[in-house]
Amino acid sequence: MSVCKAYEKELLRLRHWLHQHPELSMEEHLTTQFIYDYLNALEIPCYKTGDTGVIATLMLNPAYKTIAIRSEIDGLPIQEATGLPFSSLYPGKMHACGHDAITAVNLCLAKVLAEHREALTCNVRFLFEPGEETGQGTKHMLAHGALENPKVDAILVFHFGNQEIRHMEIQKSITTAAVGGITLHVTGKSSHWFQPQDGIDALYAASRLAVEIHRLNDTLKTQHPFVLGFGTMEAGTAGNIVADTAQLYGSLRAFTMEDFHYVWNQLEQVMRQVEQETGASICLEPGRMIPPMINDSSLVKQGSRIGKELMQDHFSLGEEPFLVGDNAAFYLEHVPGMRTVFLGGKKQGSNEPVHNPAFDIDEQVLLDALEFFYQMVTDKSLC
Repeated sequence: MSVCKAYEKELLRLRHWLHQHPELSMEEHLTTQFIYDYLNALEIPCYKTGDTGVIATLMLNPAYKTIAIRSEIDGLPIQEATGLPFSSLYPGKMHACGHDAITAVNLCLAKVLAEHREALTCNVRFLFEPGEETGQGTKHMLAHGALENPKVDAILVFHFGNQEIRHMEIQKSITTAAVGGITLHVTGKSSHWFQPQDGIDALYAASRLAVEIHRLNDTLKTQHPFVLGFGTMEAGTAGNIVADTAQLYGSLRAFTMEDFHYVWNQLEQVMRQVEQETGASICLEPGRMIPPMINDSSLVKQGSRIGKELMQDHFSLGEEPFLVGDNAAFYLEHVPGMRTVFLGGKKQGSNEPVHNPAFDIDEQVLLDALEFFYQMVTDKSLC
C-alpha cells in the first residue's frame, strides 16, 4: 500500500477545515495561524511572511537540492452554494478555486515527509502564499525570502479543476498565458442632446472600440491563441447629456510576449482609428502584468514519467496551454518550474467551473496529488 494512502483521512480533514474557513486575499490571518501551528507541531522550521503567508523548510542535507512546492491560501468573495456538509462558515466568502485542496495537499505532504524523512532525496520548501487571487502573492513571498536560505533549485505549482473525471495533465512547454490589465479612457465633450452637434459622444466612441476589439479577436492572426477581452464599460452622467467620458476595463491574454506586444500594437492602431472617426481622445492605461509560465523540460520529463505510472490512462502530456494567468510565473523568472493540473469532476461535463458558487471537486484527486508530489521529491533522479 502507498505510504500516502494512510494519510487520506488527515488530508480530507485538512481540506474540510480550510474550506469552512475561507479568507480573502491578504486577510488570511486565521488560515496563516492554522498552517503555522500545524507545521510547528510537525517540528518543521517555518516563519510567517508578515501578517499573512507561511514559508517552511524541511532540511535534510545542505548538499541536497531544494525543491519548493507552492500553494495558495486565499478564498474569494462568493456566497457558497455547494450544499456541502463542510460549506463555508463565512457569509459571502468561499474557496471556489480549489485553494483549500491545494493547501491541504501541501500541508499533508509536509506531515508525510516529516514522518518519512529517510525517503527524501532533496530538501523541501513549502510555500503557503496569500493574495494569489489579487496577484499580490508571489511578489509578497519573494520579498520574504521564498527562494532563499537555502537557495531553491526548482519550484512545483499545481491546481485543481473539474472539467474531466479524475485526470492529471502536465503541459509540455507553455502552460499559462501572459496577462495584462487594460483600462481605456475615452474623452469626448458634453452637450445637451438637443444640440448633439456641439458635443463629442464618448459613449459612441467606446462602443465603436468594443466592436473593433471583437473584430480583432475574430480576425487577427497570431502564432498562438490570444484573447483581448473587456468586461466592463462605464460612460456618461445622465440620459439627456452627451457623454463626455467613458472607460472600458479588460485584459489581454497571450501565450508569448511576442504575440502579446503584437496584439497590443494592433489595439493602439484601433484606438487611433476610432479617434479619427469620432473626434474623441482615447488613452490606454496598462494595469498589472503577469508573464507567461513555461514548464522546465527536465521537470516535465520526470513529472510525466511519475504521472504515467501513477495515473495510467488518466495522465496526459498537454500540447495546448491555458489562457489563464498565474502569478507563480514570477517564481519561474528566478528558478525552473513546472505547473501540474489535477482534474476531479464528479460528473462528466456537468460540473460548475472555478469561481462559481457551486464549484467542487472529487476529493479522490487530492490523494492523487499527494502521491504525485511525494514521488517527485523522493525520486532519486531529482538530485
